[in-house]
Parts: sequence; structure tokens; C-alpha cells
Amino acid sequence: MVALALATLSACIMDVEYARRGQSLVPHEGKALVFTRVRFFYDGREFFPWNSPATVDILLNMHRDDVRRVWLRRLDVREASWELRPDKDGLLTIWLPSGDYALLGTEDAATEDATPALTVVALLRVPADRPVVYAGELVFWDEWREGGHGRYTFGEGSVTTDSIAAVTTTLEARYGALPGPPVVSPWCIGTNVPSFNNPELVSQSRRLLDQGCSESP
Repeated sequence: MVALALATLSACIMDVEYARRGQSLVPHEGKALVFTRVRFFYDGREFFPWNSPATVDILLNMHRDDVRRVWLRRLDVREASWELRPDKDGLLTIWLPSGDYALLGTEDAATEDATPALTVVALLRVPADRPVVYAGELVFWDEWREGGHGRYTFGEGSVTTDSIAAVTTTLEARYGALPGPPVVSPWCIGTNVPSFNNPELVSQSRRLLDQGCSESP
């Protein structure tokens, strides 16, 4: 299933190293420690797709609206990660080289015989020569609507960075002291973000990031 998704991305595999409990956050040459939190709400209820669904939910098929899967694609060298696995509370702490990235998402469940429908749900710039980067809190919410769900994959979205102190406290309690002061480089989301199949995905994404996510494509 993972291999199928990577084939769909038409890219080489990008190795993403996660922060691990019990391992100090020693600086990585040529990489920044990037941390963020990804949260999902459906019909006003927060849920955590990183948790494995309970057996009873699987039997009752009640988990189908809670499927959220994400990957990172590096834009400059066309590399894609394996499916990302944040902590159960949505905290994602990984080492990444500087550069521009697209966060790809799908609401499709993992299967052997179906290609997931991928969408660019956010963009990210990891600045050079910065040991720690905070990408903000990325929140998506959706509601059931008669005749269908929300307009966008994962629904509406927002990014906030005012939680940096609280998230840093959580991060250091979980993994240890940061290897330097964090710089804020928030996710870019919204209707200006180009689609996954857009032939100008890379150039339009870079223009958006250059303009602070405010330029129309």
C-alpha cells in the first residue's frame, strides 16, 4: 500500500527522520528540526487519525469518515516521503533539509487495488541555516452536508503560530531540550495553493512561499 502511494507520487523516496523519545535532539548537519501539530475536526468533534481504530469501529464501519493520510513531497528534487506518522496527538517532529515542501493528503483508506486521490493541502518552506523551525498548528475542520462533505480535502483549514510556547513545552517534555531557538515558518494553505496535478505546481508553490502565501496563482 505504501509502495502504491509512492508510485502515485512519481518520485524517489525521501528519508524522513523522526525525533524519538529517549534520544536527545542533537543537531543534524544540513537539516533543521521541524515541529508542528496537525489537528482534525469533523462535525465539531476532534479526532486523531494517527490512532489505530478500535476493533468495534472497524466491524461497524464507523471509522470511514476519520481517514486522513499525509505525505511530504520535496519540490526541488521531486522526492516524496513515506506516509507521515505524527504522534497520537498530532505532534510531528522531524529532521528536514532546507527547501520547499508540499504536504499531500487524501481521505482514501489504504488498499492494495486503489490509487489514493491526492491533494496538496499545504506548503512549507524550511529556511536554511536554522536549527529549529516551527511550522505552526495546522487545523482542518469539516462538517457533514446533505449531498456530500466539504468543498476541500480535509475541509476548511487554518494555521496558527501563537501556540509556540505551549507546543515547545510539550515537545521538550517529550523529547528533551531543543538544539536552538525556533524560527517560525508557517504552513501555507488556502485556495491559492496549486493542485497536485498542476504542471506548474513547483513554480506556483515557490511564488506563494516567496510572497508569504498571499499571491494569487
